[in-house]
Amino acid sequence: MASQNVQFRPDYEPRLPGEYLRRILDERGIKIVDFARRTGRPTKAISEIISGKVAITPETAIQFERVLGEGAGFWLALEAKHQLSKARSREVEAESQRSAVSWADKFPIDEMLKLKLLDKRPALADRVDRILRAFGVSSISAWEHHWQERLDLSRFKQQNHNKIDPFGVAVWLRCAEVAADRIETSTYSEVEFRSLLTEIRELTLSPWDTIAQELVSSCANVGVAVALVPSVAKTGLRGAAYWATKDKAVIAVSDRLKRESNVWFSFFHEACHILEHSKKSVFLDENDSGTGGRDIEKEADRYSAEKLVPRTIVDEFKASYGPRDVRITQKEFKRFASQHCVAPGLLLARLQHEKVVPQGTQLTKLKRKVEFATPLN
Repeated sequence: MASQNVQFRPDYEPRLPGEYLRRILDERGIKIVDFARRTGRPTKAISEIISGKVAITPETAIQFERVLGEGAGFWLALEAKHQLSKARSREVEAESQRSAVSWADKFPIDEMLKLKLLDKRPALADRVDRILRAFGVSSISAWEHHWQERLDLSRFKQQNHNKIDPFGVAVWLRCAEVAADRIETSTYSEVEFRSLLTEIRELTLSPWDTIAQELVSSCANVGVAVALVPSVAKTGLRGAAYWATKDKAVIAVSDRLKRESNVWFSFFHEACHILEHSKKSVFLDENDSGTGGRDIEKEADRYSAEKLVPRTIVDEFKASYGPRDVRITQKEFKRFASQHCVAPGLLLARLQHEKVVPQGTQLTKLKRKVEFATPLN
């Protein structure tokens, strides 16, 4: 029996107490069935201890001591260490779950339902998984890595809000991304896109609902996917532009403020980013990184304004009706707009921005309203 008194000290750290037992039995050439018979326990019980399905009790430890020579305290210490490790793992997992739930709670679920990024309200237990699936990523860390990069590489036009919700921004942009991915486009052509914008300018004379599909189709033919995405609360987003690939540009436009004039100004603003600014630069408000000091947001604003309502029209209006405190009837205003081939709502928006016409004017009724449906139906 002297050989049984040698203390077994493996040169690795087994995960389970049963692994120690398995190694001892293998070292001594003892079969599990024979060991079970010598301890007076069923073979199944010994197999379950080895696999970790059953814990080593004090009674079991005494039996092992009598058969193998290893002290009962040795077996109980292994089991205690194993149970402590399991408890710590459960605590880490619970903390991870609490952190995941806290992360998921930051997302505007109602907005995701509205945009059809989610088909139904997820149960609390499924919320993290459903959000990850909606964004096409495998984990929270993958979301944080991928979407921070996506946000940084996007060109945003935002109202100046003090409380921008970054999760809402990600939701809006994800909807735009999915919608744009569904649009088949030709290879991007800068020449054709520039030419097309002149034709699109003529579309602004018609009600939005009658030309929206034509806008999307014609842009797709020159390599630009246009995603029309309903606004998301607490984002201030009016539009975004980015490159899906080197041959496919994306313009996303929001229906924030529900006015056609805002939608058109945003569309041409984002078109300027596609045409004039680097594919790799980060275009955010008050960020001129990589732009040589140019204020690219103001540059895009000027481009949009001039494309839609040229300065010459503004100057002519001021010459005809005065530089401020304009007194003009709707009929006269519409006649002037028609004579200059510009939609009354667009003209009014430009004049109000120039402070030629006050914001509270009765002419506001000339601004046509618009509201997008989710593009993910």
